[in-house]
Amino acid sequence: MHCGDLRHFFDGNIFYPSSGTFAYSDATLLEGLIAAPFLWAHANPVAVYNILLLGGIVTSGIGMFVLVRYLTGNLDAALVSAVVFTLVPYRVEHFMHLELQWTVWMPLSLWAVHRTFDRGTVRAGVVTGLLLSLQVLSGVYYGVFLGMIAGTLALLLGATRREQAARGLKMLFIGALVPALVTAVYAQPYVTNSKTLGPRSLWEITAFSARPASYFSAPQENWLWGWTAWQFTGNELHLLLGVSVLTLAAVALLLRRGRLVWIYAALTMLALELSLGLNGAVYSALYQHLSFLKGFRAPARFSILACCGLAVLAGFGFQAIHERLSRLRARQVLLIATLVIVGVEFGSAPMRLERLSTELPDGYKFLRSVYPSVIVELPFEDWELAPDYMYWSTYHWNPLINGYSGYHPPSYTETTERMRTFPDEESVTRLKALGTRYVVVHEFYYKAAEYAKLMTAIAGRPELILVGRFKGIEGSMQILELTR
Repeated sequence: MHCGDLRHFFDGNIFYPSSGTFAYSDATLLEGLIAAPFLWAHANPVAVYNILLLGGIVTSGIGMFVLVRYLTGNLDAALVSAVVFTLVPYRVEHFMHLELQWTVWMPLSLWAVHRTFDRGTVRAGVVTGLLLSLQVLSGVYYGVFLGMIAGTLALLLGATRREQAARGLKMLFIGALVPALVTAVYAQPYVTNSKTLGPRSLWEITAFSARPASYFSAPQENWLWGWTAWQFTGNELHLLLGVSVLTLAAVALLLRRGRLVWIYAALTMLALELSLGLNGAVYSALYQHLSFLKGFRAPARFSILACCGLAVLAGFGFQAIHERLSRLRARQVLLIATLVIVGVEFGSAPMRLERLSTELPDGYKFLRSVYPSVIVELPFEDWELAPDYMYWSTYHWNPLINGYSGYHPPSYTETTERMRTFPDEESVTRLKALGTRYVVVHEFYYKAAEYAKLMTAIAGRPELILVGRFKGIEGSMQILELTR
């Protein structure tokens, strides 16, 4: 990335020579800005990532605590809602996605919408806009999805609080100018890429749309309900809501009722319906008229907003029971029992973790010394290895022909096809055309006979000169210089 020129801000070092590659999926700008000072100070990058991941989860619970405490005035109910939103199985389903854990701005944005109606000030409206903007900068998916749900909340509050509707909606409109401006600027590279790469296919969107059965399927790591994971594969469709939480929500509807209960029940049902994507009615209708939805692959991610609404309802349900208990001891037992039940039902272990070394292999030390040089790493066509190549590229920052993201450019597809027969004339000519200087071959990822055949063929290409054999990620790596 060319840090000195903002026009190249989204130009990652992957999929070389394509530009705007950071915008092939959520760029996680806010998380990157938070991490930057620590990375510049040479902190352990894996530790920084882990702190950001856990920080997103924990702060999301804090945000939910703020919202429910504001709505109920009950600290215990707020704690229950916070625990629910922190532990929902959706988070385990998306443990690999940093940006999908940064949901703190969801409950805080809803809190700000309520405050805007209560106070009717420009400041409250602008705070709402700023919080929505932070969600956009944390992840474009959630920013757009949250905007739709927060807008619905504003309309429902306006319809049920008519004396404050006009001023509240006016202040929210003023505040909405902030995320509108932020989104208009921030979305430019995504819009540019969509013109080049085209919209998501209907097949792809349908595949990543939830099904009703998704809400009866838990991630396989879940202690109690992991056996239900067999219904779906992948990491988008295990969206179990939990018996304990649904029970508390039902208690809210039966015992507490009231305007806010029904409003959050409606928001939860809307988010559930929207998560069905092209398998449902509402999203399908919106898809025909809102062009920006054509760039989103996974409508199932609306599920986190359903979890958000359900967490609020769980707090309302807990409060209804809590208020019916007159003795302090009984209330304390209720709180402890509720937290334990939710914790056990949502508990998940062991998590799918991967140990990454932060010790720089010798081969990557060499590549760092020849910056800037265009690099290609082999095996090339195995897309599961691309994230490893990308991780190690952060130590040398050379342009990398390999890549992994939500999209890939047409040129990458062509390169993949050519590289299947490397090192024949077509593949070598392709690498020369891309300006490749170094070819990195990882011995560990080949079978012995396959590796021997590859290196024998490479030895027959005079333009591929062996630089050396180095310690690599796992085993040795051969680095060859591609001469003209």
